[in-house]
Amino acid sequence: MKTALLVIATTPPYWGYADRLMESADKFMFPHDTILFTDNLVESDWAIRQFQIPTRKFPEATLFRYHIICDYLKFLWEYDYIFYSDADMLFVAPVAEDEIISNGITAVEHPGFVGTIGTPETRPESTAYCPQPRTYFCGGFNGGTSRAFLNMAVNIKWDTTFDHRKGIKAIWNDESHLNRYLYDNPPARILSPAFCYPQDANEYYKHIWAKGGYRNVEPKVIAVSKGEAR
Repeated sequence: MKTALLVIATTPPYWGYADRLMESADKFMFPHDTILFTDNLVESDWAIRQFQIPTRKFPEATLFRYHIICDYLKFLWEYDYIFYSDADMLFVAPVAEDEIISNGITAVEHPGFVGTIGTPETRPESTAYCPQPRTYFCGGFNGGTSRAFLNMAVNIKWDTTFDHRKGIKAIWNDESHLNRYLYDNPPARILSPAFCYPQDANEYYKHIWAKGGYRNVEPKVIAVSKGEAR
């Protein structure tokens, strides 16, 4: 089984975040190839392959992430499974294949909106419009079989392009489009907030997790607080 972990990092401080993420994945994630898309090509001990991409700042850096992925479809089809992680995440405990592999898309329930509809796009004029969401997913960590993941990437690319041409930006950028896609195409596996565990998680988070059926959540992948990169 051949698995890729995709990381996108443009502009500081995301170069620093990405380096820490890739090192932590090398330590804790089952065998994989880390693929880094960046505007700062440097020698790396963790990325098996790097691709030069244009510099983009927020919100374009996140809104058009699936455009970047789609630019490398031919290369990525070589993999059996593909996972994507935001650069400002950190693996902090072992992650085995059987914890996240599925026969379709694997998605993470958003740690701030467990058991609720979250904050989906509510404007019908946007392709991200989600009329009756069931579960709200975070955009920071997801994956699946290469077929399922790349099909999702292509669909989100075209939806964001269509909105952009109409001058529409979904409320939470690519995360809004991800949630619309997963509304129409439910994930094969839903992971707990352990895979997007806020570094500053407090009793508020733990309370809503418990109400949503997640008790004693132990972090596997942490969403790093901004300013923590070195």
